[in-house]
Parts: sequence; C-alpha cells; structure tokens
Amino acid sequence: MRTALVGLALVLVFLLYVALFVTATPMVRAAAGALVALPGAAVVLASARRRLNDSARPGTLAFVLLALWLAMAAAQLAAPFTGLAMVLAGLFALAVLALAALPESRLRARYAPGSEGHLGYSGPVDLSPLAAEPVSARQRVEPSMDGSEPTMTPLNPESTLDELYEAAESTNSYWDDEPKGPRLGETVGRLGNQLVPLIKRQSKALGAIGAAVVLGVLVLTFWPQTQSEQQTVEVPKPALKPTAPEFQHSVAMPDTYELLMNHDGLIIKWPGSRATQGELWSQLTAQGDRSCAEMRFNNNNRYRPIKVEVWPDDIYYAYFSPLDTADIVYDAAMRGNFRLCGYDFGLSGSMDTLRAHPAFALYTRR
Repeated sequence: MRTALVGLALVLVFLLYVALFVTATPMVRAAAGALVALPGAAVVLASARRRLNDSARPGTLAFVLLALWLAMAAAQLAAPFTGLAMVLAGLFALAVLALAALPESRLRARYAPGSEGHLGYSGPVDLSPLAAEPVSARQRVEPSMDGSEPTMTPLNPESTLDELYEAAESTNSYWDDEPKGPRLGETVGRLGNQLVPLIKRQSKALGAIGAAVVLGVLVLTFWPQTQSEQQTVEVPKPALKPTAPEFQHSVAMPDTYELLMNHDGLIIKWPGSRATQGELWSQLTAQGDRSCAEMRFNNNNRYRPIKVEVWPDDIYYAYFSPLDTADIVYDAAMRGNFRLCGYDFGLSGSMDTLRAHPAFALYTRR
C-alpha cells in the first residue's frame, strides 16, 4: 500500500509541477523539470527496491520501474500532456500498482508486527528458536531496546485482569520512560541517514540517469518535424465555389446564348471572355463596365439591365426588371440582333425558338 501511494503521489506531483511550465520555453521547462524528475527517480528506485526485498524478488527489477519513470518524465517535459506522455504516465502508474500487489515473503511475514507475525514482535532479536519450540502456555515477549535476549513471562490462563496488570507493572520496560512514538526530527534524520549512503553508492548511476534525462528531453524538444506534420499545420480552407443563379424557365437561342426566366424576371446568359468574377455592372451604383449599361436592339429599342455579373468559367449573367420582360422577349422574336456588354447577338430563327416554349410564347404575340 505504501509503495502504491508513494508512486501515485510522485506522478501527481510531477504532473502538477509540469503544468506550471506548460507555456515556458523548452530549455526552461527541461531545466525546471529535472529538479523534480531526478530526486523522484531516487525515490522510485529506493521504494521499488524496498518492496522487491519485502517480496523476495530480484532487486534488478527496480530498474524497470526507474526506466518507466524517466521515459514518462522526458516525454512530459518535451511535450506536456500529449498522448504519448499520458500513456507513459499510465504505464508507470500500472507498474507501481503491480509492484505494490506483490505478496510479501513468508520469512518476513513471520516476524511482522501485529497478529500476522510471530508472537507479534519485530526487532533486532532473532526469534527463530522460539518458532521451533512448542508453546505449552500463553507467553508474553517483552521488547528489548538494546538487542539483549527477550524475557518471557508465563501467563496463567486463570489469572484475572488485575493480576495481569500487576505483573505488567512489576516488569521493567523501557516503554514506560520513552515516548509512545518516534519524533518527527528523528524520523527525518533516520530517513536522511538511509538516503545519503544510497546516493553516494549510486552517484555514478544517478549522474548517468540525469544526463540521459536531459539528453532525452533535448532530443524530443528539438527533433525536426516531418514534412507531413508541417503540411498539416494551418492549412487554408479552400474557397467555396459559388452557385449559379436559379431560374424557372430556360430556352437556348441560336447564337450561343440563353434566355432564362425567374419569377417573370428575364436573365440573359452567355459565355464571354476572361474577366474578374463578381459584379461587372450595377444600375444601383452606376459603376462598372459602361458597355453593360444598356441592351440595344437594331431598331434602337433600349433596355437597362439591373446588374451584370461574371460567374465561374467566365459565364455572364445580365438581370432585367420584370417590367421589361414582355418587351425584351417580343423584340428578341421580331428584331434582327442586339448588343450588350460589347457582344453582338444574332436573332435569326429566334421566333420559332421562343414560340416553341410555353413560358416565352406568351410574350411573342400582341
């Protein structure tokens, strides 16, 4: 349980620490992260070796957990909270839980404190001879602080609680004079005394580990992007191709142009020369190509288009008012030609073409 809490707490603390430097430069993030990653590596190694020792497993397996910690730290410092970094963090957490789930060895459990151990005692005294002797009556083992042989007091099963209490009072015990638990300073000092020799013995290994972490972070940070990754960044969206004007009726005229009708409004459509797409002429603003300002037939009848537009593939559309539809269709059936936007349009055979379409035939008679 303690191993699992230590490992998961390290992951959580490291992720919170990395979150403080998400917006920092890669060099600053790597330098700051190493201050937590390297001490964390020492804690991971010590915790793993202690747990493996308790479960009677090879101590070299601790380096597997250490490698996962270093890989996770390097990935988080190079690209914080990306998919690879979070997967490595999850693998480290699973490895810690698996390590914590290993059962303790029987040899250690025999002398563990509490009801699970031998006579509820854990200390420097070898109690293995007691395990071989048959216990004929209940015995109490007095703790020894100086490593001397333990004293055993036979207990009478028929003794009352008062007699047991008097026997305990008459027994010399150091526990009456000492505090009930270790002080915080003593605990910290004892932990420091255990870590300092370990760091001195593993100084070369820790130095190599630190250099590997820094090198891995630098490589992952400055690794050049592939061409495919560069192309996927900020790809401009293609412009949507506009749709042609809607119409209800259409008739193809002999001279490569069409007459369209939409809600009684007449539209003349024809392919023209290359021009900039958009509005070519507007009657509302009187701006644009002045040659599109009017449609003129050969008998000098003239009609003003509301607007003229150029659409994709250089298709021209001239829009006329519904008030002029009847006159324009009649002139298109009766006249010889007309001119619009600098283009001449012939009307030979237009009478038969227009009368063959019911929507336009109505305007050819007067």
